[in-house]
Amino acid sequence: MPTITIKPSGKTQEAAEGTTILAALQAAGIPIECTCESKNKYDPCHLFVLEGKKGLKKLVAPESERLDAMVGVGSKSRLACQCVLNGTENVTVELLGALSG
Repeated sequence: MPTITIKPSGKTQEAAEGTTILAALQAAGIPIECTCESKNKYDPCHLFVLEGKKGLKKLVAPESERLDAMVGVGSKSRLACQCVLNGTENVTVELLGALSG
């Protein structure tokens, strides 16, 4: 079972293959909610994958399109609500904005 390390807090959370990063963050006690569907705001879900990119399923069109519509996106950007663990390696993510600490 892969482990997710959450920066900057350093918290860790084990999560099963097929789990979204959002669900893993919520299980770790991070107060994050997904507002993508209700308000077309993706900022709370936006995070950077610092390590373990191969431990995640590939970026698919809906996530890519949402990221393209955002400001401040980089090559490490993913959306927690869309990003799914494939179980092959541990992942380190950095929370952005208000959730970063």
